[in-house]
Amino acid sequence: MKKWLSCFLLLTLLIVFPTQGLAVEYSITKVKMDAYLQENGTVKVVETYTYDFDGDFHGITRELIPKKGTSITDFSADERGKSLRVEKKDGLYKVYRKGSDERITVTLHYTIKNGVEVYRDVAQFYWPFFDDRNESAYENLTITIHPPKATEDVIAFGYDEAFGTEKVKADGTVVFNMGNVPSSTNGDIRVAYDSSLFSTASITADKSMKASILKAKQKLIDDKAAHVKAKNWLATVGGVGIPVFSIVLLLLIGWNWKTARAKRSGIRQEGFDFVTLPNLIMSLPATIYFTNRRSLPPQAMAAALLDLIRKGYAKQTSSDLFVLTGKKSKRKHEKVLMDWLFNKIGANKQFTFDDLANYTKDSKNHNRYNSFQASWRDAVREEVDSLPLYEKKTRYRMMVGFSSLLLLPFIVLFLVYEMYGSFFAVLILFLTVIIYAIAYRPLTWEGARMSLEWREFKDRFNELPQEEWEKWSEDDQMKAYIYGLGMNSKAIIKKNDDLMDAFTPPNNSYTEYAGIYSFAYVGSTASTGFHSAYQSTVSSSGGSGGGGGGVSGGGGGSGAF
Repeated sequence: MKKWLSCFLLLTLLIVFPTQGLAVEYSITKVKMDAYLQENGTVKVVETYTYDFDGDFHGITRELIPKKGTSITDFSADERGKSLRVEKKDGLYKVYRKGSDERITVTLHYTIKNGVEVYRDVAQFYWPFFDDRNESAYENLTITIHPPKATEDVIAFGYDEAFGTEKVKADGTVVFNMGNVPSSTNGDIRVAYDSSLFSTASITADKSMKASILKAKQKLIDDKAAHVKAKNWLATVGGVGIPVFSIVLLLLIGWNWKTARAKRSGIRQEGFDFVTLPNLIMSLPATIYFTNRRSLPPQAMAAALLDLIRKGYAKQTSSDLFVLTGKKSKRKHEKVLMDWLFNKIGANKQFTFDDLANYTKDSKNHNRYNSFQASWRDAVREEVDSLPLYEKKTRYRMMVGFSSLLLLPFIVLFLVYEMYGSFFAVLILFLTVIIYAIAYRPLTWEGARMSLEWREFKDRFNELPQEEWEKWSEDDQMKAYIYGLGMNSKAIIKKNDDLMDAFTPPNNSYTEYAGIYSFAYVGSTASTGFHSAYQSTVSSSGGSGGGGGGVSGGGGGSGAF
């Protein structure tokens, strides 16, 4: 029933809101905009768009947001002289022209009221035909400004994408050949003529503006020259400094790797053979954390529960019931785990996997559960950090970390000057330095030896013969099972299961809910239970926003539907 209802709702949305339900594939291959300035200050605009469509389409759109003090009137559209239907909503005009997989050319006509600003000495047309709200790229854009009469007294320039693209013709016509213009960019154009050409227009302000406009043009030129100079300097400095910084970083990392390799070789020369489980110098959860690159998978909590049973702090009294024995632990993470499982999730010093499932089903408990996991992980980490397993390299790590500050100015400047390739390269280098400073924790001799011993165990446990495993103490067998479970190692878990399946315990030596065999029954259930609890408490969120505009809040853009 739900499936049919979903299909019905989707079909309804596609019928009622076709532009929302289907994405239109298109490119705007050519745009020609002609603005004819009138003596009365209005501007007649003719825009011709060539669209290449891939697939079905219903028409094109043109957003026109007038500057403050102006208005858009008399909007119409045609194709080769044939009028097209237009709908307007706020500043968005929808021009209807259905088709599929074809190239079309549509001409738009509209008038800008009060488009020309008239002053005592000059009159200017300062206009944003598009702005950073434009959703489409123009592959070939030309904007032409036509004065009311021929003239030689012209000031013309453009901002952003229009900068440096102007060309003044002999009759005073100004052509902005912008070429390819990306979406979401600005490109205001500014053209000024002698005010006598607009004799019937209303005066915008009784003041002179020519000097101010010329000053704005010169400032734009000076700013652009300074921008180019700074960009060239940045390219030169970055081109030398960034490679040098990278080489130094690589040399440091290479030296660290060589030192660690030499230490491992020395330990191997001392010799150690895999005969039985490595000696535990800390608890199993801490060993899992240390040998798993300081990480605890969700299954590690299941292993920690079994380790409580192995050490006698808890016992299994039925297939799904665990009870505290009253034996006290001195380890912080074991106290945290016992209190949470047997008193918070369970009750009266008892715990079942049904308790865990019911607890995590309630979304109100998710934050509490995540907080508990963090507290337990922190306590495990404290045990690892309390032992001399890592060299003291705090000063070195701080030096490396602070060296990343040298890269911050380049990250900002490369972004400001739109040097995106260099920006991403330096950003990656910056993050690499930070990660290296945080992650660099060289092992002591004892720590490296312990790491190698457990790596050897993981690599060679699958080769262990049945008869050798049977010689192990039951405690070592349980440790091996717990370690494999906590590491979420499928190979170790399978090997343990195979070894136990092939072994027949002596008569009267096996109790249903005690010893290594109880782990075989409860291990899989515990692993699944804690992994499901972890997944049910994971959550995420996000958001976005934006805005923009051209000169005096005006602008617009193009699209299709």
